[in-house]
Amino acid sequence: MEELKQKVQDEFDNFSKGLKKVAKYFLANPEDFAMDSGVQVGQKINVSETTVIRFCHALGYSGFSPLQRDIQSRLLNRKSSLVEYHSVKNKMDMDRDFSKKMMQKDAELILQTAEVLNEEEFNVAVERLSQAERILVSGTRSSHAMAHWFSFALELIRGNVRMFRPDTDDIVLRMGEMNENSTFVAFSFHRYAIETINMAREAKLRGAFVISFTDSEVAPIREYTDVLFTVQLPIKSTLDVSPAVFSLMNSLLGGVVVKNSDQFMKRTKAYENFHLDHFFGE
Repeated sequence: MEELKQKVQDEFDNFSKGLKKVAKYFLANPEDFAMDSGVQVGQKINVSETTVIRFCHALGYSGFSPLQRDIQSRLLNRKSSLVEYHSVKNKMDMDRDFSKKMMQKDAELILQTAEVLNEEEFNVAVERLSQAERILVSGTRSSHAMAHWFSFALELIRGNVRMFRPDTDDIVLRMGEMNENSTFVAFSFHRYAIETINMAREAKLRGAFVISFTDSEVAPIREYTDVLFTVQLPIKSTLDVSPAVFSLMNSLLGGVVVKNSDQFMKRTKAYENFHLDHFFGE
């Protein structure tokens, strides 16, 4: 991303007055170019779509879409993950309250996530998770643990929840069950497994409501999502965002319990009345 910004800065003096307005906005808000259409970007800057396209041409792109794809790629494919994860942790003094520092950082990210959470979208997600006839959850690789826990806990609370398991599930059958009364929940974190993205797209085509958890406002899953929950860090580290994601999931589960209080109490009573003593110890 810095390379593209530098190119804009190098060409800045050669731009017309209108292109300079676009350039200044781009340098301050590259994410808008990744998320919005050319028309929307122009409206935000108070210039025409034609001026935005001329800006793209000045940078060597054939139009807005090629520039947008390049920006999305640059924003999403920043170096991640394990090397920087080790580097950040390595700076902490292992001999002085290491565990406390780690947990405080997790708590800070949870609070940051809560601060930017859209309450209206949160309530819509709770409503859909409460009322859907069927829920299918998907997440692979680094997203698998989150998807597994969420599907287990949601099934415990309300039932008719299934996690997609590529080793045993037929994807055609599972997606064939999706309709306008279904909800599809996707966990799509860096490096954004294509299978989960394609499943979200298919669920959307079949009328299902799609809820996604990810680490970027411009993640590929965004295009097929009705409610997008993002937990973001300067680096792409699923290990570091996981505590905040789990806290967010737990909040959603709490909302479902409150929303479906009567159903939850019936399910709890049935659960407690069912005894399998030979499966458990004293």
